[in-house]
Amino acid sequence: MARWSVRIPVFAAMSLLGCALVWACLHRGPWYDEFYTQFVTRPGVPWGTALRGSWLADNHPPLYYILARATAWLGSIAEHRLLNLALGAAALVGALAIVRDVPRLAPAASLLALELAANPWTLITGSELRSYFLSLCAGAVFALGLCAVQVAGEAGGRGRPAAFWIAALLAFNTHIITSLTCAALALPFLLEAGFRRNWREVRAIGVPVMVSGTVFTAVTAIQLPIWLSNTAVFWIAPGFDSARWSVEWAVLRTIESNPVVLAAALVGAVLLVRDLAISKKLRGEAWALVLLAAGVVVAATGLVGLHLLRPILIEKYLMALIAAVCFGMALAGGRLLESLDLRWRVLVLGVGALATAWALALNLPLAVERLGWQTTGRAIAREVAHCPGTVVHTDPFWNAEVMAMMPRDNAQVVPFAYRYVARSFGFAIAPAGSREMAAHCPTVFWGEHDSRRKFDRQTVTAHLRREGFDVEAMDFRRLGDGWIAIVPPSPPPSALLVQTAEMAP
Repeated sequence: MARWSVRIPVFAAMSLLGCALVWACLHRGPWYDEFYTQFVTRPGVPWGTALRGSWLADNHPPLYYILARATAWLGSIAEHRLLNLALGAAALVGALAIVRDVPRLAPAASLLALELAANPWTLITGSELRSYFLSLCAGAVFALGLCAVQVAGEAGGRGRPAAFWIAALLAFNTHIITSLTCAALALPFLLEAGFRRNWREVRAIGVPVMVSGTVFTAVTAIQLPIWLSNTAVFWIAPGFDSARWSVEWAVLRTIESNPVVLAAALVGAVLLVRDLAISKKLRGEAWALVLLAAGVVVAATGLVGLHLLRPILIEKYLMALIAAVCFGMALAGGRLLESLDLRWRVLVLGVGALATAWALALNLPLAVERLGWQTTGRAIAREVAHCPGTVVHTDPFWNAEVMAMMPRDNAQVVPFAYRYVARSFGFAIAPAGSREMAAHCPTVFWGEHDSRRKFDRQTVTAHLRREGFDVEAMDFRRLGDGWIAIVPPSPPPSALLVQTAEMAP
């Protein structure tokens, strides 16, 4: 009963997170990169063709695309996102296997669960058909596994090594930034174990890391020329400030996501310092925390340095680093939980679960309402519902830069995305090359993925006139990263004659 009283707040928080993830997956509108994933993992394309022509031609390892293709039967983008729910459940099972073998990490693992559930990026990435949530999950289990080896001094039984192996394989082959981050996290643990000549620890950490890194290196040997070509002209902002801000913002949002875990971590850190002052030696979880912090510093420093050579960093790419910071806080907070009796421990976890629930209530609408193509699609659907004869036009010109970007699939993803949204909201798009203007209803011109705000009323009007559209008045509406331009129907010739006659003296 005592064990369950400690577990209940954690499982309650995990259940709330699961419900929030399902809701966000099913109600959030898709954005461009999700259309890309859905397109390149669509059924009907042979696996070998998809691997060679689309997945290996991208800027990321093909693992997530393989998983997305294997679950393409889920259906639409909203339903396909539920793949992430399965990945989260698998990560939870892996973490439980590690903690069962090293139960002294249970307090830290409990706080890790509360911290991750409260983190805004968990809901944001978990409700996207992209690899970032997998990076977060794999990074969290990988960090937990590293510390478990250091604390226990060995690989452990069957469950813990299996969980660490799977986490390492996933972490090193999901996203290049995740791969580099996890390599940096493992480095201090390997060096410290080697310095102590503890070859069991070296093997327990080094073999999974080396095998996973070898797979990543083999894939990189194929993809590196493509990466360099694809990113020669890239959309990520260059410079030190851009990289520093990405890391700083990611860490700050992680630290403040659950105030109860933050308070526990601060108090736990004080207790760890007191322990050091008394014993004059770091050991156990305290030493694991130092090594993990060193890995975080190495990762952040290395990534910023690489960014100065070629822009590679945005906050969303730092999910493995965020996971490591979360577990670092949990390790410190675990020291506080260890010092408390059962009633106080349950109280701290219960209040932490309440803080997680509050954070989820705040984060859920933020995740669901993130910029997506549904905003413009919904506005067009309202126009069509009001006047069914409305004609809707798209134009490759609005997305010429994206369509010209490598990989080549971008040229097909853009029209696929417009058709997908139109079909979702039940309206039709005029055929390519059409110059039809609605006779008795508005004509809507539609552009999306205009994050740089290149188009406004003047530029859209000028282009449409060059293309042969008879455009005079226009209602231009900027909606998120997209826009619609509504041109009212021209009055019929008879109405013009009447107006002319009425104006005559």
